[in-house]
Amino acid sequence: MSRRQCQNCRHFVQAPGELTGECRIRSVPQNEFPRRSAAEDCGEWQDGRFLPEQHERRELVRQFAVAMVAAGSQEMVHQVWQRAAELADYEGQT
Repeated sequence: MSRRQCQNCRHFVQAPGELTGECRIRSVPQNEFPRRSAAEDCGEWQDGRFLPEQHERRELVRQFAVAMVAAGSQEMVHQVWQRAAELADYEGQT
């Protein structure tokens, strides 16, 4: 796993040869993004190797796994699977 430093974050833009860069997690007036060291740690860090959609998918998988563990009984696990199937079918319809 990557260290949670700016240089590995998808919101960090570093100029070639520089030790600092811009944190672009939020839009700011006149594009004056805050400068950060590439080695800084951040609580809002997101792995630069993954697209936003992949982050969302990973979070949904995590939530699904928690629901399966919390369900306990086989009947509840079956109900979780049924609900997931319903949501998956619904997503593709317009």
